[in-house]
Amino acid sequence: MNSNGQKLITLFIADDHSLYVDTLVIALHTQQLLPIKVLGTAGNGEDLINSLQSVRPDILLLDLNMPILNGLEAMPLVMEDFPDIHIIIVTKYDDPKFVKECLHIRRVAGFILKTSSFSELLEGISVVSEGQSYISKKLQLYPKNGVEEDTSSLFDESFMARYNLTRRELEILGLIAQAKSNLEIADNLFISPQTVGAHRKNIMRKLNISSIAGLVRFAIENQVG
Repeated sequence: MNSNGQKLITLFIADDHSLYVDTLVIALHTQQLLPIKVLGTAGNGEDLINSLQSVRPDILLLDLNMPILNGLEAMPLVMEDFPDIHIIIVTKYDDPKFVKECLHIRRVAGFILKTSSFSELLEGISVVSEGQSYISKKLQLYPKNGVEEDTSSLFDESFMARYNLTRRELEILGLIAQAKSNLEIADNLFISPQTVGAHRKNIMRKLNISSIAGLVRFAIENQVG
């Protein structure tokens, strides 16, 4: 408890962007609105799970795009082994279907966009620490007119997060699944063949696939495109 009778909130941060994490830790320790203590940080899901064996925070701020074991893969492990930890996803992904899946199916406690202000992050931490759910103010899960909008599919968002792919890379992967050449993909997307080649190399690196045939097979097996 602090002098105002507020209970200390303990946090753990899992995110692979070191500068962002270091800045956030300083900001959390120097702010005066909430009594917060950061128990530790991890740059990947594997380190996160290992760290939670020795520290038990009230709240986990979890990024989705991390190496070795990403946030989507680490999430169920945390929930199973450490059910008392409240998870707040802090990410750039804002697709309403993806957010609803995280909140209602995966049962996370909060969903905050990385474009949100620091004050909103503090508000989310405060709300979740009281046993409630929190969603970024910028997120509109249900259209005002009550009609579902044509948003990107839940599969696309979760697939991109799982493999750390950009929307453009996913688009190119879908065209690769149709056996299109670099030139055909370039014409389709109005970009240069060199740019397509660079994207293709990045996709292969991220998916750990060394051949075009393997890339096509992966895209078809995962129903991309």
